[in-house]
Amino acid sequence: MKATILNIGDELLIGQVVNTNASSMSQMLIGAGIDVCGTFVIGDNASDILFYLQHCLDRSDVVLITGGLGPTKDDITKNTLCQFFGSELYENEEALANIRRIFESRGYELTPINRQQSWVPRCCTMINNILGTAPCMWFEWNHKVVVSMPGVPFEMVNLMETEVVPRLKKHFRTDQIINKNILVQGIGESFLSDLIEQWELALPSSIRLAYLPQAGMVKLRLTARGGHDDRALLEQQIHDAVASLYPIAGQYIVGEDAETLPELVASTFKQQHITLATAESCTGGQLAQQLTAMAGASEYYRGGVVSYCNEVKECALGVNHQTLETYDAVSEQTVTEMVLGVRSRLNADYAVATTGVAGPGGGTPERPVGTVWIGIAGPNGQVVTRLLHFGDRRQQTIDRTCFAVWSELLKMVKGN
Repeated sequence: MKATILNIGDELLIGQVVNTNASSMSQMLIGAGIDVCGTFVIGDNASDILFYLQHCLDRSDVVLITGGLGPTKDDITKNTLCQFFGSELYENEEALANIRRIFESRGYELTPINRQQSWVPRCCTMINNILGTAPCMWFEWNHKVVVSMPGVPFEMVNLMETEVVPRLKKHFRTDQIINKNILVQGIGESFLSDLIEQWELALPSSIRLAYLPQAGMVKLRLTARGGHDDRALLEQQIHDAVASLYPIAGQYIVGEDAETLPELVASTFKQQHITLATAESCTGGQLAQQLTAMAGASEYYRGGVVSYCNEVKECALGVNHQTLETYDAVSEQTVTEMVLGVRSRLNADYAVATTGVAGPGGGTPERPVGTVWIGIAGPNGQVVTRLLHFGDRRQQTIDRTCFAVWSELLKMVKGN
């Protein structure tokens, strides 16, 4: 079973809005055993919608569309779908009731232009969008399915999770697809490929390996694919493949299953019921942001201090003034006092700290741009520090520093 994704919107086409919908939809489809064979982004143009809808139907069993369902004149998706399927719009009472409910709950008066959102093609099955006013529409055509959803990301995600994916799995007999992530750090992609070459060649034909390099890390994704009744076999094959990888590359493996290192940190700290605090200078709060962007951070994250100037390092973290005068802010001595200070003051089991020269200015011959010190402190008084050099690209330095911090933190937690 194959699906294509068609994201509609001028704002997506010109890059004004980042198209996160394609990524979210692909992940949910793959998780449901549905292959994604293409993603297209087009503007609010009727002829383009008609052309690409036909193109997508020619190559796949399912076409998932987002966008163009709003109340304004540039939202033309519904009318274009009527043209494609030879249908006409009518006012759907269930959709209208949902729109009334939303407007009343917000204390707004239902206007004629918003009432138009309850009009859907007669040939579709209307699926209520409980989070918004634009309904979802399900079409069946020549043994294929077309689904049109609103482009608002949280509305689309809810519809995919609660309605669209379950209906697709019921409508079609889907394959079994199992993904397994292995997070690797401390070795480059090409060196890792050489190291595990024989292991990769010995993988069963049902398993495909992908190298997904990120800043400071490589993610190995194992994808096992089989028939509707092959799940137990595929799970065993994945298990055996991962087990045989550890004797070869175990020293570089920092975790499994999580998509990112911050996700792995979050799950590890939740499972072990331990807490964390952050003290940041050169990363400017990015460590804290990566943790608090995930739901449930309050279960383990105590808080953090962005100590961008020396005065804050002293007053908020307790860094000694003489340390800063003697060794500079970017030093092993300073990062040690930062990490111990934030751990003590925020009463956390573990703490991390960063200080460095992110650039593009501020470097010296002794401490060039890209010089970073990181510190990790644990519950038994242990402190690990590392000196890193990341070059002169500011965001790359910040990103790589965060990866290094999470990696060292996980090593310490694992060792304890």
